[in-house]
Amino acid sequence: MIYDAYFHNDFDGRASAAVMLAFLRSRGDDIEHFVPVDFNLTKQWLDEKFFAKHRLFKGRRNPAIVLDFPYHPGAAIWFDHHPTTFKKEAWQKKFKRDMFHRLDPSYLSNCHLTYTALKENFGWKPPAHFRELVKWLDVIDGARYASAEQTIAIKEPALEVTAYVDGTEDDLRATAAFVELLATEPLGEIAKMPAVRTMAAAARKTNLKALAFYRNHLKVEGDATFVDLTGTDFATLRFAPYYLHPKVLYAVRVTKRGRFYHVGVGANPWMTAAARKKHADVHIGELMRKFGGGGHKNAGACEIATKRKAIAVAKAIIPVLNGD
Repeated sequence: MIYDAYFHNDFDGRASAAVMLAFLRSRGDDIEHFVPVDFNLTKQWLDEKFFAKHRLFKGRRNPAIVLDFPYHPGAAIWFDHHPTTFKKEAWQKKFKRDMFHRLDPSYLSNCHLTYTALKENFGWKPPAHFRELVKWLDVIDGARYASAEQTIAIKEPALEVTAYVDGTEDDLRATAAFVELLATEPLGEIAKMPAVRTMAAAARKTNLKALAFYRNHLKVEGDATFVDLTGTDFATLRFAPYYLHPKVLYAVRVTKRGRFYHVGVGANPWMTAAARKKHADVHIGELMRKFGGGGHKNAGACEIATKRKAIAVAKAIIPVLNGD
């Protein structure tokens, strides 16, 4: 069987696709089209005939695999770990978990969920290098870093590879090649590739520039910070607020992604137990769902058509995070 794979356009989505690709090829199946997707597609995604009507690629349409992205009833295979995954109540009511369709928000990464589900459901024996991939995706997607400084220094091979992922998010050809590479090579070997080394080195330099920008432009508003990154050309550096202000609880940012503006919100992974208890009722993913996005308890995002509206959304979110 030949499939098309639609996956969230981040490291977790690509890693999930790599795990799925390795599994399919072990059965004699394959993926023809690798299609990174993001929340700017939300309105189109609500169409029952999305997979037949979209214009994300040319050519024949194969059965759809959806990974690390909201549920769609047209997906032949679907794995997700986001609690905000159902965009239509009717879809949620009709959903039935089976071997090829699974939701489990308890997993830190969708890569880990996909890896475990395929092993348990089909007795698949994955390549040994996937154990390290799964471990690091739990760290990266679950924000289980040792410190904010670790995310800025980019010393570990997995974080060097993350820099490459961030730098190629708009390159469809590079994304497809990267998924193929992840399916067969360990992170340590991928990190040695010249293109990855070059991009990781550039990311380290850019991070220093970005950190200086944060120092000058980051605004602290109660328990939250806000920064407008739309006029910059560097990576998000989303843990910089906690590096500069360790006691702040939330970070809100606006970035430009292609034609859309991205509003990202995260909770401080290193907040104290007392702070976590104080803000236990804040579910960022549910909050972002109100603006057409989604996410997890401690992280979420949405895509907005204009900068003015994106800034307005960010400003509307901050009082909620502060409990006002």
